[in-house]
Amino acid sequence: MRISTTYPQQFNINSMFDQQSKLNETQLKISSGLKYLTPAENPMAAASALGFEQSIGEANQLQDNIATANQRLSLEETTLASVIDTIQRLQELGLQGVSDSGNSVVARNAIATEFDQLNQHLIGLANTRNSNGEYLFAGTKSTVMPFSQDNANPTVAVTAPVAANGTAAITINAASGGTGVTEKNYTIGSAGGDFKVSYNMDTVPDKMDVYVNDQLMVSTKNPVSGSGTLSIPSADLPLGAKVKVVVSGGDSSAWRFNVNYSGGITEDGAAAGAGTVVEAQAATTTTDGSIRTAFIYSGSNTQRSIQVGSARTITDGDTGTAVFVSTSTGQSLFDTIKNFSNELKANKPTLETLQELDNAFTQISTVRSSIGARMNALDKQKLTNDDFILNTKTALSQVADLDYTTAITNLNAQQLSLQAAQQSYAKVQSMSLFKYF
Repeated sequence: MRISTTYPQQFNINSMFDQQSKLNETQLKISSGLKYLTPAENPMAAASALGFEQSIGEANQLQDNIATANQRLSLEETTLASVIDTIQRLQELGLQGVSDSGNSVVARNAIATEFDQLNQHLIGLANTRNSNGEYLFAGTKSTVMPFSQDNANPTVAVTAPVAANGTAAITINAASGGTGVTEKNYTIGSAGGDFKVSYNMDTVPDKMDVYVNDQLMVSTKNPVSGSGTLSIPSADLPLGAKVKVVVSGGDSSAWRFNVNYSGGITEDGAAAGAGTVVEAQAATTTTDGSIRTAFIYSGSNTQRSIQVGSARTITDGDTGTAVFVSTSTGQSLFDTIKNFSNELKANKPTLETLQELDNAFTQISTVRSSIGARMNALDKQKLTNDDFILNTKTALSQVADLDYTTAITNLNAQQLSLQAAQQSYAKVQSMSLFKYF
């Protein structure tokens, strides 16, 4: 067997390269903290590590969702706190308005003015947006402003028509019409012609009665639909006579009527001159027969849900209908306030309308309580997710993290092996067969 001079040198060089490679690999593992640098080292461990990392990433996203939901719910809770404070102020004003003690037409008009201002404030709160520009109470239509006034079908306005004799007339605000009994009261101030009531009951039959000094004078007798006129001769209208028009509305009905009298007349304490045309009108109906309201909701009736756990979702807000629309009457809080304001301006506020404010207060307080419950649930879910992340990271560490004690021991051994190989190479390099010739 022949052994060349280069063979032992090459053998030692390969040994040093092998030791250097192992040393570099150990150093890389120590610097990265990983047990395996490539999946090829342990395919099963690599697959398990990928699964654990995916689970941790999903759990972290759930934690981000919880933070977002908490932010939205916290803003909603603050907003509803302001809404409740405003309603409490409206309740105080409403009690003052319905009280007969010291309340003049001027005082009730002043209260009505504040009602209108607070109503606008509430609409602003109902259209609150978060830091992302999303409307809180629009449901899944978070980019659509939920509440607005229906300018295409406004409430009855105060105008100044002209009577047949050319005398400027005054239009008095309408009573709230629709289902139930509504009455308007007038006082004859000076002589004129016949007292005429022109009505339109639309398609749903309603009944009308007209009294003079509490004595029934004319009536439709039974509920009627469509239009017609009831008339009281001037001879039956002495000065100072009290005329009362009573409409008994059917379910989901809407009606209108005009009172025409060419003499002096007073309605609910509001003086009007000769030739006055007094108009009273209910809310008009929509094509589907429902009562049209002054404020419309354009948002969604579906609550937006967000994933906060592996098998759990929580609504991160409430729809405008759930908060601001009565579950019993279907009327919005803003229409209730508007109606009561109109009653104040007509000097005839009712406890029934004021009761709707109390109902709205209870409904919104209930929604606010549910927000607190959801925020508590989010806090508990966050702790659950934290525990899951910690346990998963522990499992991942066992599969993929380096055992530094073992790695440092191997590093020291590999350094010794490399040094031995280097020393061996140095001795072999000085050897030559030519020395033996």
